[in-house]
Amino acid sequence: MKKAIGDNMIPREWGFERGLELIKKAGYNGIELWLGDVPWFQMATSDSDVRELRRKVENAGLVVSNVSTGLHWAAPLSARDPAARAQATRIVERQIETAVMLGTDAVLVVAGLVTEEVPYNEVYQRCLEALKPLGDKAARAGVKIGCENCNSEQRFLISPREFSQFLNDVGSPAVGIHLDVGNIHDTGFAEQWIELHGPRITRIHLKDVLKHRGRCGDQSVYTNLFLGDNNWPAIRAALTKVRYDGWLVAEMEARYRYAPDQQFYDTAQAIDRFISGRL
Repeated sequence: MKKAIGDNMIPREWGFERGLELIKKAGYNGIELWLGDVPWFQMATSDSDVRELRRKVENAGLVVSNVSTGLHWAAPLSARDPAARAQATRIVERQIETAVMLGTDAVLVVAGLVTEEVPYNEVYQRCLEALKPLGDKAARAGVKIGCENCNSEQRFLISPREFSQFLNDVGSPAVGIHLDVGNIHDTGFAEQWIELHGPRITRIHLKDVLKHRGRCGDQSVYTNLFLGDNNWPAIRAALTKVRYDGWLVAEMEARYRYAPDQQFYDTAQAIDRFISGRL
């Protein structure tokens, strides 16, 4: 397994190239690029500038693990507004286009958001209608769409069998699950999701979670690896059982008040221990 970390973790004042140096020095193999979440990679970034990002990544001795985005929280595929849905579709299309240019074969999509105004059945149907043609486009490009399990935040596809049925209904081998082991904190157990989805997993997001903390103001339930309640030996065993040998992508929240680069080193060492099974 290979390890990566998102460019959205790079302190903005550092800039992209200095961030790449840190990621390489800390011991990662790759970088997850977040479309729309960092100043150097936006929807308006030209193709030539995207290729320049790849050149910088490769010059640093890294590769792009996948293309993610947080843009779908504001413009979901499940929106009632047709213009918002069109924008959401264009975001995925641009992810696919840039993934090809960046030399990676996976993108992360937050498929749909259930709200008081937009109920579950509407979200489900609209996501199917959007992802079927997007799956065709991804397949033609040699890219896989990984729908992230955001569970509590999405209020959508909360159980592993429910998620599996959704992927069955999409019916595209190019659409799978980008499985986040921290996001399952109050709806199940990550190791069970891994065993059920197996070959449909496109990428793994790693973070730990304090299951019993609950949310209070801006206090997060998420924490650094091995500090929370995830059953890491069981997660490691499940990945072995399904023969997952792909990217492990650290999705961390900035926790260090001083010396923010220390989090990169600490997380890389924790992932190395996880990969080796020294738990």
